[in-house]
Amino acid sequence: MAKIAIIDDNKDQRETYAIRLKQFLKELNSDIQVVESFPFEKPSDYYGFIDIEEISAIIVDEKLHNDSQPDKPPVGYNGSDLVIYIRERYKYIPFFTLTNFPEDQVIQEKVNEYDYIFSKKDFTIKQVEIIQRACQRYFNENQKELSMYNDLTRKIASGNIEKGDIEKLKALQEKLQIPVSTDLSDREEWLKEYEKQIESLEEIKLKLEKKLKK
Repeated sequence: MAKIAIIDDNKDQRETYAIRLKQFLKELNSDIQVVESFPFEKPSDYYGFIDIEEISAIIVDEKLHNDSQPDKPPVGYNGSDLVIYIRERYKYIPFFTLTNFPEDQVIQEKVNEYDYIFSKKDFTIKQVEIIQRACQRYFNENQKELSMYNDLTRKIASGNIEKGDIEKLKALQEKLQIPVSTDLSDREEWLKEYEKQIESLEEIKLKLEKKLKK
């Protein structure tokens, strides 16, 4: 099942917006889930979080370094820093900022990195509809592309390579972050590489199947 993550260092604010988001999604008859989290120590820690929690959209506050938790000190980055880091790996994941200062210069300098910049005072069901559509679209596209990747890899492994297949596989590999080499020259090498990667591919498929059953 698709999930939206809310990242904010202010616990009360984070939980309040998570509740509002859940209420709006319920009104929209959406089964998208909401998870909320204090900012991670390092931007790279979000990679595991996104993969394990199966996140399909992110909402982040701009000022992430003001508050702390008992076991977690303030982080050294803001939302506008995080979006750049996330885009290095998840180029197409929907990324939104929810801020009291939508016209802030730092945010505006990176406006093209966000899907939308929302003002906290104007956070209504209209904004949630935008988030919901983006989240569901990303989730659906990933399922479709994973199926395409699986079919294409099996096709190449069987020796039935057509013009453009390698380029298609490379593009899917990059988007889905699946580490499969495309520099192999013959069928035997493709089969060996395919067998090495099929387990991780099946694990991803099982995760997606579980999402659909929830």
